[in-house]
Amino acid sequence: GTEKIRLPGGEPLVRKDILELVKEIGTYGLRDFAMTTNGSQLTTMAEPLRKAGMHRLNISLDSLDADKFRNITRTGKLSHVLDGIDAAREAGFRGIKINTVVMKGRNDEEIPELIEFARKKKVDISFIEEMPLGEISEHDRGLALCTSEEVRDIIRKHHELVPATEDSGGPARYYRMEDSETRVGFISPHSHNFCSTCNRVRVTVEGRLLLCLGNEHSVDLRRVLRGNPV
Repeated sequence: GTEKIRLPGGEPLVRKDILELVKEIGTYGLRDFAMTTNGSQLTTMAEPLRKAGMHRLNISLDSLDADKFRNITRTGKLSHVLDGIDAAREAGFRGIKINTVVMKGRNDEEIPELIEFARKKKVDISFIEEMPLGEISEHDRGLALCTSEEVRDIIRKHHELVPATEDSGGPARYYRMEDSETRVGFISPHSHNFCSTCNRVRVTVEGRLLLCLGNEHSVDLRRVLRGNPV
């Protein structure tokens, strides 16, 4: 059966009944229950989420520079996210991880600073190659691509990276630093394609079941469930 569930973005915390949904899923006895969030609502939502049964949080953070953060996110306010990370730490989640999409010429020079931030906050961090999904006009993905190996080379100028022994159960490959509990993960859809080992099943907010965000084929799971009530 299903042992892991993650509520991803858009932004799940804008859903009006999100706490009721988390409370329901929290009764399923899952091995791992996580959420991916932009962190802007966590100052008020972190404690209720943990009490409702959430185990872990993945928090998006692409820059520690307020102007650059606003430019990348279009509307985001960095201080809200930083306060949200602190609120999540105080709430006592089983795990907190920062997700950073690295782009050359936009935020790649911040990699060492982001590592030190994660170490200081005692949270994990994953560096993600930009996913080739959807149309954008802000930059050229081909020119902005910063591979996981390039990111590792930058980090190794400051810290030795040792491959972690535990299996993440997903696409991330983790490393450790000898003087810190912070794990550094790398998700590499371009340079280390993981489609052949993907074990994710996704359900959209419209109730459609699909295996890949890059594939439009899906099944109307809501119609099936409503047509066959238990």
